[in-house]
Amino acid sequence: MDFRNNRQPEPDRRIWKAAFYIRLSKEDFDRGQTESESISNQREILTGVLKLHPDIVLADTYVDDGVSGTTYDRPSFLRLKQDIDSGKIDCVMVKDLSRLGRNYSESGDLIDNYFAQKGVRFISFNNGIDTAGDGMNAATRCISIGVTNVINESYAASTSVNIRGTLNNHRLQGKFIGAFASYGYKKAPDDRHRLIVDDEAADIVRMIFHEYLCGSSILGIVKKLNALGIPNPTRYKQLHGFNFAQNSKNDGLWCERTVRRMLENEMYIGNMVQGYNTKINYKIHKCRSLPKSERIIVTGTHEPLVSKEVFWQARELLRRNLRGSKRGGNPDLFSGMIFCADCGHVMSKKTNKHSYGVYQYYKCTTKQKKNPHACTNHTVRIDMLESAVLSYLKGIIDFAADYEHIARQLRQSRKTAEYDYLKSNLASQKKEREECILMIDNLYPTWQQGLLTQNEFLRQKEKLNQKLAALDEKIEMLEQSRQESANAETNDGIAGHFLKHRNIDRLTRPILLEFIDKIYAHDDGSVTVRLKCKDVFEELLQKQNQTHAA
Repeated sequence: MDFRNNRQPEPDRRIWKAAFYIRLSKEDFDRGQTESESISNQREILTGVLKLHPDIVLADTYVDDGVSGTTYDRPSFLRLKQDIDSGKIDCVMVKDLSRLGRNYSESGDLIDNYFAQKGVRFISFNNGIDTAGDGMNAATRCISIGVTNVINESYAASTSVNIRGTLNNHRLQGKFIGAFASYGYKKAPDDRHRLIVDDEAADIVRMIFHEYLCGSSILGIVKKLNALGIPNPTRYKQLHGFNFAQNSKNDGLWCERTVRRMLENEMYIGNMVQGYNTKINYKIHKCRSLPKSERIIVTGTHEPLVSKEVFWQARELLRRNLRGSKRGGNPDLFSGMIFCADCGHVMSKKTNKHSYGVYQYYKCTTKQKKNPHACTNHTVRIDMLESAVLSYLKGIIDFAADYEHIARQLRQSRKTAEYDYLKSNLASQKKEREECILMIDNLYPTWQQGLLTQNEFLRQKEKLNQKLAALDEKIEMLEQSRQESANAETNDGIAGHFLKHRNIDRLTRPILLEFIDKIYAHDDGSVTVRLKCKDVFEELLQKQNQTHAA
């Protein structure tokens, strides 16, 4: 609704079509001055100023709420410029220069060039500026506006430094400062800086890691998620009431980039990772990506969704850039794990179809891709490879079982001897305690009979009490040791690493990822297996030698 003055303008006097420009930014909230800078307060002040100018009529009001003054890419301000260009507005009124903006060069250019060229009258009430009637000459007005704008910009710069410092301090403390939690988490209701598990989304995160480690490719996972009708993280947030900005092209479907970023996100093992991007400076609001070395990572800040072992296995497979099952069929068991023993490159899976069946094998393609002399055509049949690796792992497990059998007998023998010793020693200490108590009981009658002086009685009583206390402490320690010996585990922790797969009858992707780092195929068709748990196996071998020596 247009506001018109009660006073009538003088005849033949120009009537200005004014715009109230009102702005409130987040910084105003942060510095605790929301009352003086509020939208309603600015509107009230400008309405009062308008009453003092019978030659000005309000044409429209333009409000940018929650927008920084260091940028001029503001919705209402851009609309104001459009209306100035069309001739609808020829007077702009603000409460003070900081409402127009906090970039002194941009604000000065607007007033001295843009407004002047368009014939726009500019009024800033708190600064006493009215380009049509403030009585200042151009030089004085330029200095006054310039100094004020510089002060406003220095405030913006200072505020930016303070805010960045506060945010970095929160990051270093492991406090979450993002607008939206990573998919699989949500902000705690009582503390927006703490993350808790979002059970519904967390199940999807775990499924993605499981599928990937079982041999599915990223594309295969994407296809499965979309086929199941599971909304992607953006759509999920929107469906759960979050004010999450949506790209117009977002159709709720998953893409390879989203899945890959999830597989690389350390947030899922309980680490708070922040500082992926930073604004160029307080004037330029565009962001630039930060290298991994500059990100802030605080470990153990929230509940993990996957184990560290699972996460780092996935990270290693991503690094190898493996290709898995893309069409939803059986995952490729050895994907990213078999390499050419000569050139070191990952071998490619090939399939030949014949009338008698399907023939699958791995082949080194370096010769085809580079030059005929780069390598030879190393090949290994998948069925034979699977049989060889299964036999190899069974051999290791059988070796661990043999060791465990001998070690258990030795431990049982040692345990029995230790238990018998503790039992005998405990009985001896208890008998001595009974004798000590009897001596204390007989001490008083001896003194009463005059066989001991009072000083001798007190001295012997103190000595016997100290001995009784020492016996009680020793008996308690022996009882505890005997209980621990009785409850001691018989399984060896090292051998147990292998024995949990003692009844293995076929290879699975998780078993391969647990035990095997790489498989090398040689030109003669043989393979060499490099264990991921090589140190564990060597320690087991060393222990077996020690067991035999004992």
